Amino acid sequence: MSESLLSINYQNISNRRIAAYPVTYGVPLPEGKLREATGLGIRLASGEFRPVQTDALETWSDGSLKWLLLDFALPLEANEKGAVDLVQGVAPVESEDFNLRETADAIVVTTKSLAVRLGKTAFSLFDSYVADGREMMADGSDIVVEDLDGKRYYASLSKTLEVRVIARGMQRITVQVSGRHTAEDGAEMLTYRVRYTFRPAAPGVEIAYKFTNLEAPETGVKLASIQLVLPTRLGRTTTKTIRQMNHGEDWYSRQVEIQENVEVLSGLTLHDPAKNHLGFLTPGLVMLRNFSSLRENLADYPYYLRPGDVRTDSGGGLRAVYPYLAVNGDDASLVGWFYDMTSNYPKSLRGDRHLFSFDIWPAFAGEMHVRRGQSKEHELYVSFAGRRRTPEEMEGVYFDHEIVGMGVKGSKARPVALALDPHYVSDCRVLQLHRWLPYDKRRYTVIEAKMVSSEPYQSTISPARGMWDSGDWTTTPPTWCLNNENDVILDHLREYYRQADPSRLVTALQMAYHNAHVDFIAYDPNPLRQGTMPAHCPAHTDGATYPSHMWVEGLFAAYNITGNTDFLDAALSVGENMLRWQHNGANVFYADSRECGWPMLAYLRLHEYTGEQKWLDACEEVFKFYQRRMDHDGMIRYELPHGVGTVVAGYGEFIGWRSLFIYYERTGRQDVKDFLVSCLDAVYLRELAPLIGWACNDLFPAWAAYALTGEDKYIEDNYSFLQFLIDTPGVFPWGGMDLHFYLAELHRRGVLDQFCRQPGRVKGYQL
Repeated sequence: MSESLLSINYQNISNRRIAAYPVTYGVPLPEGKLREATGLGIRLASGEFRPVQTDALETWSDGSLKWLLLDFALPLEANEKGAVDLVQGVAPVESEDFNLRETADAIVVTTKSLAVRLGKTAFSLFDSYVADGREMMADGSDIVVEDLDGKRYYASLSKTLEVRVIARGMQRITVQVSGRHTAEDGAEMLTYRVRYTFRPAAPGVEIAYKFTNLEAPETGVKLASIQLVLPTRLGRTTTKTIRQMNHGEDWYSRQVEIQENVEVLSGLTLHDPAKNHLGFLTPGLVMLRNFSSLRENLADYPYYLRPGDVRTDSGGGLRAVYPYLAVNGDDASLVGWFYDMTSNYPKSLRGDRHLFSFDIWPAFAGEMHVRRGQSKEHELYVSFAGRRRTPEEMEGVYFDHEIVGMGVKGSKARPVALALDPHYVSDCRVLQLHRWLPYDKRRYTVIEAKMVSSEPYQSTISPARGMWDSGDWTTTPPTWCLNNENDVILDHLREYYRQADPSRLVTALQMAYHNAHVDFIAYDPNPLRQGTMPAHCPAHTDGATYPSHMWVEGLFAAYNITGNTDFLDAALSVGENMLRWQHNGANVFYADSRECGWPMLAYLRLHEYTGEQKWLDACEEVFKFYQRRMDHDGMIRYELPHGVGTVVAGYGEFIGWRSLFIYYERTGRQDVKDFLVSCLDAVYLRELAPLIGWACNDLFPAWAAYALTGEDKYIEDNYSFLQFLIDTPGVFPWGGMDLHFYLAELHRRGVLDQFCRQPGRVKGYQL
């Protein structure tokens, strides 16, 4: 009997059957549970076994596996939901239909559907793409960057080319190609990285193209366009198929075949009145550029459905189409799309006779400003067949990977949602979730309504869209951005696990990609800016960096659930930057608890991952600084404002308490415990502190003092203050995430219910 290690819950949110949905998903494991990722398989609800590819991402201190990346294919019926088990005791399965062959000149990947050759001597998007025994590619596939003067830089002219396999198994092969876009005169512009992902049952190839600005100009570079060009062998003339989203007086969708060049674009509305009508919702609409291609008879429409009507144009109107483009040629076909084309506008898909292009930044979008050190990755998909396919068949390839939702924006989503049982994740003791309040919206309705993860920001700012802004939260007009404030990525991932809510995962990963690419300074000659992210900048990397606004825990968590090494590399780089601040910029680093407390927390996570002593040495420096700064009231005080010193006050102690607590747990040192208890004993009663302030309402000091001493008074003395917080209208004040620790202890004691059932019981507090 195969032993089950864990269950993964899934739901096919599309109303269609998917024969083999590709899953890449990182899962946590309890300490000591599994030491080697061998003999594993996926057991379906039917009892059938499916092969799984694994990659160890992180280990516990005893060497057992802590996070394990899984790759497998999941067969799904329409709207199906259920669970699959990761089990031990399964014999490995080899496939002759899915393999990689590497020579000195090329890498060739073969599946049942295709054979792709990627050259090692000169870049081409595809040296060869054979589908159904037929060559699909003509010469000249490339990536072209054009500057504002019309000068062009080609990936194919890169002076050096690095080609390597970064994942190789029976369920997924990923090949990475890196170089520099280069002009004919040898000038260079932007570094590029292309990752090709192949799966045994996939009808095409997933491509992730990333550019990075490593150029010298301090204010960045300005460009006119970036495009991926695919010359094909589809024939001299081709028929394109799109799905018009709105047609006829009933506003129903329809497929349309077009025998001329076609461009599907995402960008701004074509009418300013429509833009003014819906504001930030308007950008990102996916539309057909040439309206006449639809052959619409506008006389058949009432005036309010015709182009020019403000409300109609706000949603794209008759121009609105689905974000894919299908092409049939002479006994061959192609379908391609950008993932999440709406959020990452401007974008363009173009089919012109035998040419197909993915415009990363279309020429119609105007000036593209890439600031120094910025990166941006773009995910797209292309599927060739050596035969003509029906429009429905090609559209089905798209729907197997992304579906279109409802509403003005027609939001896009992957068709399968995954989650783990919250009790299982808590038992794994990862992300501190064993110390968080279990999610029970019926039992703790009042608390859950107030415990809105990191959402105090959402009352004043909005989720952003656009190639540079997607994954951030931005004011309107854009004068201030979230930029991962207080490690909001980590908060969303914790709530994803606590609530088993897949929408939280989508949000967290969008933020993580943004933080590791657009917000991340990959190059700067200033060592205090190199390899980290600035704070609250609408232009993302155009702003100041400082230690209290660099976070790594959310990036580590995103790495562990995706296996994407960009998140890991960014987290490690940020840690090194913090060390430079500590050693070279000590005046700022030790300005207050916020500036050195967040780095201390990051160092502890970096030590947990790497085991390197240097991270604990850095923590020790912060601890000694805190020892010098604590006063007789238990507060860690500073001369404020910075550089003036007219007031002596605490600032950011909330993160100091948290980092010191974990430092004690990591080291077990009695002097750290004694210092922390002496501080907490003086500050654990929150009614003695200001009621409005920097995370002064989180009750973490009360919980931490109890956890260190076992004395119930630290918990019980704050009952009345908790009741006051619950009775006060609105969400918990800033710092509510750390309230989980205190609430979870009350849940364990079985007393938390009484605070939800007696609103208004405490009358003695006023804000």
